[in-house]
Amino acid sequence: MLSSQPNFLKGGIVLLDQQSGEPIEAIPLLINPATLSTQFEVKSPASSQTRAEPMRLNGPPKESISFEATLDATDAMERGDRDALNYGIGHYIAALRGLITPSRRQLMDNDALARQGKLTIIPMVQPLPVFSWGMNRRVPVRFTSLSLQEEFFNSALNPLRAKASVNLQVLTVDDLGFDHPASSLFLHYLAGLERQASKVTKPAIDN
Repeated sequence: MLSSQPNFLKGGIVLLDQQSGEPIEAIPLLINPATLSTQFEVKSPASSQTRAEPMRLNGPPKESISFEATLDATDAMERGDRDALNYGIGHYIAALRGLITPSRRQLMDNDALARQGKLTIIPMVQPLPVFSWGMNRRVPVRFTSLSLQEEFFNSALNPLRAKASVNLQVLTVDDLGFDHPASSLFLHYLAGLERQASKVTKPAIDN
């Protein structure tokens, strides 16, 4: 971990095996973002057939999360971290790109099948990312966009600092299905929201 920021939980991305749901890798955010933007698109009937229809929901809202993360190798280089000295923060950039890029082996396997005239191409399924932000927000997601701005470079032109703009879509039980191992994460997240909301919502009191 490149930052020396003390006594804070680190947000990050945990990768789960699609079949077992077991964690296989984690990419911590080096410095927690100062802001986190969340947007909700309500799922409701397209047209109202009855008076009760406007209050019906078709499922969980489409939830999008966006943030800007800072990647900085300064602290790690001062500590003599070998990876930071060799790559700056290039290895973190590579790990983030790996979340949205098929592996070299997947591409080569599909090309071999195509050259053989096979109609069935192997789906290039990636591990499932989970956005981890504290104890109350751990949700399965997919990357909708990733933008990287590299700022400083060492003598070998390895980046020493960069800003990563990340946009995620939360995957709900509607997206994954209740049988998917990661659906329990979304349901746990939803249960946590309900517990927190119960601290605010109270029964109406008649005057």
